[in-house]
Amino acid sequence: MSYKLGIDVGGTFTDAVLIRDNEVQNKGKIPTDKENLLETIIRATDLLDISNREIEQITISTTLVTNAILQNHLPNVNLVLFPGSGMKLSSLPWPVDYKVLSGELDFRGREVSPPNKKEWLQLVEQLKSSPEQGIAISGKFSHRNNIHEAQLASYLEKELPQANIALGSQLGQTNFYRRSLTTYLNLASQRLFLEFASQLRSAMAARSCKAPVRVLKADGGVLPLDKIRPVESIYSGPAASVLGALAQSNSEDSYVVVDIGGTTTDIGLVLSGSPLISAHGARIGSFLTNVRSLAVRSVPIGGDSAVVMENGQISLASYRLGPAYCIGGSNPTPTDALRYLNLTDYGSYAKAEKAIAGLLPENKRQPQDIRETAEKIVSIMVDRISRAIEELQQEWKDEPAYKIWEVLHQNDDLEFYIQLSGGGSSGISKALSERMNAKTVLMDFSEVSNAIGAAMAKPTFSWTLNLDTYLGRYRIEETGEQGKWNGSKKPHKEVEQFLKDLAYRQAETMGIEVNSLQQEQFDYFPLVESYHTVGQIVRGGMHVTPGVVGRIVK
Repeated sequence: MSYKLGIDVGGTFTDAVLIRDNEVQNKGKIPTDKENLLETIIRATDLLDISNREIEQITISTTLVTNAILQNHLPNVNLVLFPGSGMKLSSLPWPVDYKVLSGELDFRGREVSPPNKKEWLQLVEQLKSSPEQGIAISGKFSHRNNIHEAQLASYLEKELPQANIALGSQLGQTNFYRRSLTTYLNLASQRLFLEFASQLRSAMAARSCKAPVRVLKADGGVLPLDKIRPVESIYSGPAASVLGALAQSNSEDSYVVVDIGGTTTDIGLVLSGSPLISAHGARIGSFLTNVRSLAVRSVPIGGDSAVVMENGQISLASYRLGPAYCIGGSNPTPTDALRYLNLTDYGSYAKAEKAIAGLLPENKRQPQDIRETAEKIVSIMVDRISRAIEELQQEWKDEPAYKIWEVLHQNDDLEFYIQLSGGGSSGISKALSERMNAKTVLMDFSEVSNAIGAAMAKPTFSWTLNLDTYLGRYRIEETGEQGKWNGSKKPHKEVEQFLKDLAYRQAETMGIEVNSLQQEQFDYFPLVESYHTVGQIVRGGMHVTPGVVGRIVK
């Protein structure tokens, strides 16, 4: 009988589970070595003793790219833009430098003005003296027609054969600003991710494990290691939190997911058994991207958040200074407060008491004083998490998917319960329930819920079609594929079947098993010339929705 192996690399701990027939066979947790994530993953795998077991698949949720972006550890990349006219680039908050070239397309992808080849000569001279070998090229309407991007790329490949070139049209979607930054990040993180993937394959081979390795994406789906774009792996941790809750709950429930880690607390929303998808792309640091993502949020507070005194008042920092004092750390944390109050049994009670007492003046270290201080720490933590939930609930109400759900469930109780997971979740369950006036449910495998989410995640993908029947040209936003349309000038069901067939074909090449596709509404805009309809602009999409392959047997 085959097994599924799930590994979640968190900011503080790395969790791992071994699952067979939807039943957890083995689980483990080890500290995360941020300087060596690969070694952390290998140790987590060894912890489960996978030797002599038939592993069907390995799924990893990794913070590799997320941390590299947030910590500014990615190499610089040259960003070259074809913005056209009518757009003031300086009005946008660009977190990276860029170079601007002439050449313009209209909103349908037709050439308004050609590129200036003299500018290309100057660009090559500038790039020859640049230490960065990466070149990201992005045009304003390249999602309709990538001719300018492709022409420049062909020219640069001849003049700068060592350069690594990426095109914005390969990442699709309509927002020029987000598409440009996503192209930049994907190219900048490419080498780091490829090295990680290569080392990971070697490590698995050394352990005689031939199982395919998959990576969890921000949208809650998975793709094979060699098919995923590096930037798509951002926020896979929060996505794992949502899927972990999904795999341990009833298939039709609606609830808020709250996963309390050592460094951050992840929050998400499940509506009638389906994770809510954000209408906008993921934001990471100062970068706005078009990466499809679950509607999740990471709040910088966790069990290992540093407890500090500011003007004689207790507060929680948005960072950690190592592990909790009660398990050998050097600074007091909420974990110490929970242990002292006997809300958890993790770590040494005596050390927890010492940590909390150390925050007080020597003349105020009586048991009652220490208890009140510990209760204050827990109260601050619960209040921060509660306010984050309330803020996000308000944001969620603006999500199109949430509005549709409300219309379809007008007679349902909209007071969601809270699914709790994470190391300190049992300790704050009661306080959070009282603060939010909502039922809290602690998952059976709370301590490794994210790893379960990774192991049980099903593959996802989306295909968004942009078609101009008059020009006879189509484009798929997510894959960048462009081609000739040979169908009717005024199609209907024909174009929907075209996209469905294309989706099934591309899914097969990506190793995604598709049993059914969710179709969004297609929009048809007539093109009129001399009082006659000469064609249509059509936009629509097909999706493999996020979810899990089954429910965990308790």
